[in-house]
Amino acid sequence: MNTFARSVQRLSDRTGLTPGQLGIARVFDTPHHNPHATGPLQGMDVLVKDLHQVEGEVTTMGSVHQQFTAPHYDSAAYALLEAGARLVGMSTSAEFGTTAYTEPVGMDHPVNPISPLMMTGGSSGGAAVAVARGLVDVAHATDGGGSIRIPAACVGLPGLKPAHDRTVGHFTPAAQGFIAKDIATTARAYGVELSEDFGAGATSAADARSNNPARPTQRLRIGYTNQPFHSISRVDPAIAAATAAASALAATHPGVESVSQAPPPYPPAMFDLFSEMLAARCAYLPGELTPLTDWLRRRGQQVPSWRRMRVEDQLLGLNPMEAWSELDVILTPTLACAPPPPGTFSALPPARNFQAQTAWTPWGTLWNITGWAAVSVPLVDPARVPGRWPISLMIGAVGSRVSAGELLSLASVISDATSSLPAEGLSLELPGDVEALDYLRKPDNSHKHGHEHGDEHGHGEGAHDHG
Repeated sequence: MNTFARSVQRLSDRTGLTPGQLGIARVFDTPHHNPHATGPLQGMDVLVKDLHQVEGEVTTMGSVHQQFTAPHYDSAAYALLEAGARLVGMSTSAEFGTTAYTEPVGMDHPVNPISPLMMTGGSSGGAAVAVARGLVDVAHATDGGGSIRIPAACVGLPGLKPAHDRTVGHFTPAAQGFIAKDIATTARAYGVELSEDFGAGATSAADARSNNPARPTQRLRIGYTNQPFHSISRVDPAIAAATAAASALAATHPGVESVSQAPPPYPPAMFDLFSEMLAARCAYLPGELTPLTDWLRRRGQQVPSWRRMRVEDQLLGLNPMEAWSELDVILTPTLACAPPPPGTFSALPPARNFQAQTAWTPWGTLWNITGWAAVSVPLVDPARVPGRWPISLMIGAVGSRVSAGELLSLASVISDATSSLPAEGLSLELPGDVEALDYLRKPDNSHKHGHEHGDEHGHGEGAHDHG
């Protein structure tokens, strides 16, 4: 038994939880590594999300019905090996990454270390739980609508979705990334440096293509809002108050020029386009599926190829820069209520399930549509509030005006600032009540476009990134 396997066994014996409940889909008999590789993950044990292929190892795509032995390393696993990682196992995932919760089919669900009464989020819930429980410092994860940021927030960890090229394959919302134990380790995993030289900016090639130049400034202009982008629904007042207070504290930092109210980036009904695209990406998923993923597949099969291309063109044309031309960073809550009990969403009929997930996570997908970077960060260290959920703030870049390192630095600054506030005011004791979000209210027909969302791409994450 290798060192990682022994660590999993010891924790399982101590907690009475199975490896699956600890976030581990499977442990590799022999870790995979490239002894000649150098990179930011050099010498680190890393879990691969169970939507990817590691040569000779079983992959299930989050469902026992999809199980197969991988004939090769896919591009994500290969990149991890090239970065120096030692691949020790796979973390549990939602089925094909299609949900903002992690309930793999035919396997144990990960248990939130903050409280078993709260779900772990998804679709990278296993990665978040394994890191939060100390089994690894870094776990590979993916984010096509929030699947890094949502589970990280659910277990009280930071979670960075890096900037990605959304034009790959015409349009893709998904980014490869990590969930790590703290902000410094997150920066190491991505190979970026923390810096308080906010707003220096560095125009990227992608930015140049989109006529979105970086603003050469030394001080950040921050916009804050707790109004949902993608749902006509409510937000827990405690979350709205805590995130507003944290945003106001950011104004005390010398690297911040201003904090102001951020206007809506576009009408909420524009989320219909993303919903339709996600369904189209599920059209060819194989085999037996859960009711929600099957619903997405059936919806996707009704979208002709010409319509899919038109929708993707419209998504590529969305440009929140028009609303946020005078802002460098946007702050929002990460979640509209605390993590609800496990099984909350899957107990609902598929269409309502999707709508409820959207109301719970009504902000994060914007940064998947645009390809911009965003990070979620807990406002209080979970160790200070045992058994309570730390409210999470999301910090999103506007274009390439700030780097990933600057986003993480700003997250660190805000975390330090909120440490002076009463911890209980930055946390919630009870699981979230999704029905209290009043997500069944009908939007104004004058803005009608339709709506929903999902997680990633292709064979393993095409649907949501609701998570």
